[in-house]
Amino acid sequence: MKPSPHVIAHLPYFAALAETQSFTAAAAQMNITQAAMSYQIKSLEEKLNCTLVIRQSGSQLKLTNAGEVLINEFMYCAKRLGLVFDQLNHEAGGGILRISTPVDFGSLLMPKILSRLKDLAPKLIVELHTSDEVVDLSSSHWDMAIRSTKNSDAVPLYTSKVVLVASKKYKKQHGLPKDLTDIPNHTVLLRENSKHRTWASLLTPHDLPISCIQQKIILGNTIALKEAAKEGLGIALLPEFVVAEDIAERKLEILLKKETSALGSSFYLSKIDAVQMNTYEYILRKACLDL
Repeated sequence: MKPSPHVIAHLPYFAALAETQSFTAAAAQMNITQAAMSYQIKSLEEKLNCTLVIRQSGSQLKLTNAGEVLINEFMYCAKRLGLVFDQLNHEAGGGILRISTPVDFGSLLMPKILSRLKDLAPKLIVELHTSDEVVDLSSSHWDMAIRSTKNSDAVPLYTSKVVLVASKKYKKQHGLPKDLTDIPNHTVLLRENSKHRTWASLLTPHDLPISCIQQKIILGNTIALKEAAKEGLGIALLPEFVVAEDIAERKLEILLKKETSALGSSFYLSKIDAVQMNTYEYILRKACLDL
């Protein structure tokens, strides 16, 4: 079925209804009456010859399977079209880059990257979102994401060494691990909802399972781990860029350098399938060089 302009014209109204889950709210969003909104949806259903919305008791409604399929595809296409509109009438390096990053990367590295982007692409507008939750690029506001897990054979955007650190306060109260086999005798700071891959990479080759760590404190994110380590609550494995300033100021000390020298933490780029994203990726990778 070839998309008809008469069908396409109804889709923004259907999108508003799917977003608000209310004919009244959708009508207000589109600046029309509720009766006009009902007409738009009814006309769309008649032209497609299928039911898209099930009206339930009260003001509740539910999308049918067909409605879900249609709205998901429409939102994806609308997102790609929006990118084209952003890019039109802009010189190379212009437009809007909407990017989501983990908290540590966004807080500590993105300011430096944004400064470089300002020089590389002065007309580029950047909208930054920092969260450790993985956003769905196909349905969210964000077009690109930096993640600590890679898809397929992606080349890392940035890789940092990982170091084992502790504070002077912890050292004074508990001493420091003499070697890896001494780790189970210390309090270890671990990240919440993590598979602890870096710790496993460090301990498993020495026949030390993660379960050997009996004394541990669980924290929500990398920044919290760093602050807990500075307070002397335990030892932590952290990307070097997170603790570089604290190490330079001697607030934290690197432990077992030889044993941890091979550890690294990489960040990878995910993006929606749109031509403009290739340009943005090129500029972003250039800005990340020699961080």
